[in-house]
Amino acid sequence: MKDSSQYGAKLKKLCAALKKQLGDIKIAEPTDPVEELIMACLSAQTTESKAKTALNKLTSTYVDYNELRICQVNEVVNTLGKDFPRAMEITRELLTILKRVFDKRDKMDLSNLKEMGKREAKAYLEGLKDISPYTVARIMLNSLEGHAFPVCERMLTMLRNEEVVDEKSDAADVQGFLERQISANDVRETYALLRKHADSGKTITTKKTTKTTTKTTTKKTTTKKTTKKKTTTKKKTTTKKKTS
Repeated sequence: MKDSSQYGAKLKKLCAALKKQLGDIKIAEPTDPVEELIMACLSAQTTESKAKTALNKLTSTYVDYNELRICQVNEVVNTLGKDFPRAMEITRELLTILKRVFDKRDKMDLSNLKEMGKREAKAYLEGLKDISPYTVARIMLNSLEGHAFPVCERMLTMLRNEEVVDEKSDAADVQGFLERQISANDVRETYALLRKHADSGKTITTKKTTKTTTKTTTKKTTTKKTTKKKTTTKKKTTTKKKTS
């Protein structure tokens, strides 16, 4: 991304402002990779809070993730509820990826990722067809504690609105930029901070609006009273000489 140093400074400023405003963010313990995969699908189009509510609906309705895998799309959509954003699209994506996992592992389990190196685990996830970069990054970050920064549409919109990334950059560009700017030690806390802010839908950056103050210079027209010179008409008395 162009002007990365300039945007990097803006990113630091935003994070500092958010820490001051929101305080310390609690970092959750690493999650189960399959659970995080499901959370990634559910949270791509909505807030973390609503995604967790949706996850609770799924876990309370189905015996396990394997039963969820073999469900019909409409059945899962009904479980999520009609108000869940883009429920049909999300459900199709979720069930497709769960089937990919099962086909590769012959069970609904991704615990093998924790035995791999970070690069190997990432390559393994990317090898699953139809899995999004956002989902891969979430599993790497929240389950495997890797150096990754998931960027969904909600996150991308917030970063653009805060003017800390180029408005023309796509999610892949922004993810690469954030992973370069944020250290591995800070990435989980920073992600949680920025995600919370993204979910709030608010913007804290004050855009400097250049107010053009039009100074109307009122030219005081000093009306100079033209003193009309009184033209003294001197009557020239013509003395006619009397002719004697």
